[in-house]
Amino acid sequence: MIADSPPLHMRGKRIDLHCHSDASNRAAEVVLNAISCPECYSAPAEVYAQALRRGMDFVTITDHDCIDGVLRITDRGNVLVGEELTCWFPEDRCKLHVLVWGITREQHDALQTRAANVYHVAEYIERNRIAHAVAHPIYRQNDKLERWHLERLLLLFKGFECLNGAHSGLHRDAFEPVLEKLTRQEIQRLSEIHNLSSRWPEPWIKSRTSGSDDHGLLNIGRTYTVFPDEVQTVEDVLACLRDGRCRPSGETGSSAKLAHAFYGIAVRYYTRHILADRSPNLVTTILQTIVGERPAPTRWQWVTLGARHKLKKVARRIASPFRRQQEPKYGTERLKRLFLNSAKSRMSEHPALRDVLKTDLPALGEHEEMFRFVSSINRDVTQGIADAINRSIDHASFTGLFDSIGAVIAQQFVLMPYYFAVFHQNKERHLLREITRQHTKKNPQTLRVGLFTDTLDDVNGVGRFLRDMAEQAQRKGHHFIMHTSTDAQRFDLPNRKNFIPLLSRPLPYYGDLKLHLPPVLEILEWADRQQFDAIHVSTPGPMGLCGWLASKMLRVPLVGTYHTDFPAYIDSLTGDHRIVNGAVEYFKILYGQMNAVFTRSRTYRFNLRDLGVADERMLSILPGINTDKFNPAHRDDEIFARLGINEPRRVLYAGRVSVEKNLPLLVDAFRKLSAARRDTALIVAGDGPYVSEMKAALRGCPAHFLGFQGDADLAALYASSDLFVFPSRTDTLGQVVMEAQASGLPVLVSDEGGPKETMDDGLTGLIVPGRDAHGWCVAMEELLSDEPRRLRMARTAPQRIARFSLEKTYDSFWSEHVRIVEPPPQGEVDVSHSPWSPVQV
Repeated sequence: MIADSPPLHMRGKRIDLHCHSDASNRAAEVVLNAISCPECYSAPAEVYAQALRRGMDFVTITDHDCIDGVLRITDRGNVLVGEELTCWFPEDRCKLHVLVWGITREQHDALQTRAANVYHVAEYIERNRIAHAVAHPIYRQNDKLERWHLERLLLLFKGFECLNGAHSGLHRDAFEPVLEKLTRQEIQRLSEIHNLSSRWPEPWIKSRTSGSDDHGLLNIGRTYTVFPDEVQTVEDVLACLRDGRCRPSGETGSSAKLAHAFYGIAVRYYTRHILADRSPNLVTTILQTIVGERPAPTRWQWVTLGARHKLKKVARRIASPFRRQQEPKYGTERLKRLFLNSAKSRMSEHPALRDVLKTDLPALGEHEEMFRFVSSINRDVTQGIADAINRSIDHASFTGLFDSIGAVIAQQFVLMPYYFAVFHQNKERHLLREITRQHTKKNPQTLRVGLFTDTLDDVNGVGRFLRDMAEQAQRKGHHFIMHTSTDAQRFDLPNRKNFIPLLSRPLPYYGDLKLHLPPVLEILEWADRQQFDAIHVSTPGPMGLCGWLASKMLRVPLVGTYHTDFPAYIDSLTGDHRIVNGAVEYFKILYGQMNAVFTRSRTYRFNLRDLGVADERMLSILPGINTDKFNPAHRDDEIFARLGINEPRRVLYAGRVSVEKNLPLLVDAFRKLSAARRDTALIVAGDGPYVSEMKAALRGCPAHFLGFQGDADLAALYASSDLFVFPSRTDTLGQVVMEAQASGLPVLVSDEGGPKETMDDGLTGLIVPGRDAHGWCVAMEELLSDEPRRLRMARTAPQRIARFSLEKTYDSFWSEHVRIVEPPPQGEVDVSHSPWSPVQV
């Protein structure tokens, strides 16, 4: 603790205590060493200049096991000689880094000779009262750091880097509580456990520092250590470090920061080793400017570069017919062209990037703005490649097609640093808890869940359920975010996060639905910032796959819901067993990786077994209905007159108008009914690919198609009709069946699928064979003709459906997520949960 330290001024004196120069000329990564790529290209003078531009009062450079870089700028009076010393625990060669400041050449040499034994290093540092801090103390550099290493470090060293600008804020959140809990008694306890004496006076009071850990002249001065205002000299800074009179401040690391560091080093490597003595082209000049490798060209220089670029293109075209061998096309050429066009058109949308170039700071260091810029370019490039693929297919051009495929591969290769960064920043998320033993159990109010779905705006039971859950979460103040990717939002929910898709195309075999290609990179970057405790996949489409990736990135449980009998849907839509079998194998892989799978009816437990889901991973979602939105009070005696429906009896269907809802059977049944009686109208509320065919099949019958209906209109239709029909054999629940009953409407449902589980046969409606059109006609005729029986069912339905409380459904749903994230200790029986809990009526 540093409670005894003097209070610090709001600003104080500042220094970035962890940054690198080109003297850190050997990378820790084997791949970079293989191509002779150093981990830093920053000249010490540039490090110094950028630190001052970012408001630092003092400057240091902490190169790996080297002080040559910082010695080149010690003629300035505000420079600390620093070094990042690599050392090891002798017991198991666990690697760690210790930052030291204010050292001489002799001390540097002495530390290097002791580096193989961290205990010898610690003894030398204390004996010579060297200002120091263990760098990123809970980062597992060679995957060996454990709790006992950390406990010994607490005994050996005075200073610890609590905030590192290259590492996730998770490190600080996990580590600083360890320091907060240190007391004289705790140090004594650790000393006895490890048979190791503590070093430095008052070892329970630690010096806490921070630094950017910059390797590319992007982040120097963004993360820094603050000292009291009275600090005037380098010796004052060193004294404060020894006594713990300082505090960490500034930015944490992020995936964008890490990715941009990779880009910065890559561009410098390319221009210095590959480009060599050749003059840079337009693309290279842009990249060098963005990373700060060269000053921003003047307007005239930009014009000259652009003109030279166009002249080269014209010259190639003129010379092309005279070449014996045609110049080959590559995917990278298409990518370069798309990149240039997008960058030029998009730059006007990001004035902050232009402004920062005027300050001699790199635009790549403006991480959030640069990520938005890259994301917008990625969208343009994706659209351009997709258009090229479509043109190649239209013109049967294999050359163009393969060129476009090459561009796709090149595009993903260029984005690799971003993908690597979001996964790398989270790779130790749970290991940090084990090392520090700092873990606060999640409860319903602190749990963070991200749900990913391809359907939220559609008129179907899945969309209704998700919207109801979102409303309940909002009401209870729970952190539950619905993630979608669509270009047409019907419902604006406060806890919804929508990503504009990169591409949208009609879904094969289902033309009125669109297949959206979500921006994976943007979604992962967002999930990285949100740090969800669990990911819930509601649909197995593109957004479901993004949810799966997010769960892998965050190392958190993956939960899913089996809302729909997808194999049956696909079979009814395509009739191709090969597509069905391929889909089944995909579902087995996806659902097989889930920690738990919810289903909305007992019937589909067997379907999940067929997909390889074990019983102990099956969970039930209690059915729930919002009786405020749907109840008999919404009856409107004038609604049908306004709609031009004059038949005195009305049979209602609500939902997606598609063949997988078994609507061809309803068509046959209603045609039979219409031949027997002309006083009954079929009202279809909803839209879908079967609408046109259904209209044609019912031509001459009193059938009315209303299209999409909002909640208020749908509630009035339910409460004002005479009978509700839902012939689907593939629905897992049938939310509309519950809504109809809550509105006082008797229901007819199929004997296959889940909807029959939420009604009472003979009391609130009838169960009819799902393959018997004549049986459906007879059932409709019986209830329409027997008014007393139908009215009894109408009165009974709302009373029976009231047992399905929406709030109870949500509470059960949310508590299961809490249990999955925080399972009860082994041996403790969780009486609140069973793998399969049938609905209790």
